[in-house]
Amino acid sequence: MTSDSLLTFILSSGVRKGLVFQLLEEPRSLKELKENLSISSSNIIPRIKELENKNLIVKDNGKYRLTFTGAIVAKKIQMAENLTLLLECNGWFLNEHDLTSIPENMIWRIDELEKCRIAENRIEDTAAVHNVIFDNLIKSKSIIGISPIFNSTYPDFFLSFARQNNTVSIILTERILKKVEEEYSDVLQAYLECDNARLYVIDDVRLALVVTDIFLALALPHKNGPLDTQSCLVSFEKSALQGGVELFEYYKQRSKEIKR
Repeated sequence: MTSDSLLTFILSSGVRKGLVFQLLEEPRSLKELKENLSISSSNIIPRIKELENKNLIVKDNGKYRLTFTGAIVAKKIQMAENLTLLLECNGWFLNEHDLTSIPENMIWRIDELEKCRIAENRIEDTAAVHNVIFDNLIKSKSIIGISPIFNSTYPDFFLSFARQNNTVSIILTERILKKVEEEYSDVLQAYLECDNARLYVIDDVRLALVVTDIFLALALPHKNGPLDTQSCLVSFEKSALQGGVELFEYYKQRSKEIKR
């Protein structure tokens, strides 16, 4: 049976789909599956047998788990559903922005942003983007970020953040670093003297990124235009945060560290 046929087989039954999603999280007993899915033995046991017959699940030590094939198919279904949710809710945002600054291998995992929301400046709240970012930064314990733009709030904030023994790593463009050196030289030197603070410089970059231990914010350029500073993607999901860390590391490898 092909993977597409297995997808159809699972998706044609809400119980089968529920079972593989439950087991994608962790192995579970029959009792746990019945309770989590609110299904009787007479309804769940035949579906379990069907999945076992297709070599999608097995029973080990009293608990059911996905086989290697079952895990692949379950993850494929989950990715498709996540992508559908993302495109239904925020596809307009992705279509209006240039995604070429995100490496291709990460684009194919964009479904990890399925539960993101869009923060936008509006006439009634022209600081909405700044506020959602700053309000979450002050709750965080670690920060990494990429910035091709300047905000006068942040030099002093990042210095204060680092002095509280929090870890912080920032990538600035050449243009922004020059501005900081000229206008905030004392703050810059004090920041670089913190053992838990790192600063990097890159020639240019067409996105802005903040990733902390609790949230991610990503700003992208308009199609054939400048960076959109009036809106950004925001997510609090673990998978999105991990993707943000990988995006930061991608650009860090192309940057030069600034020493004290």
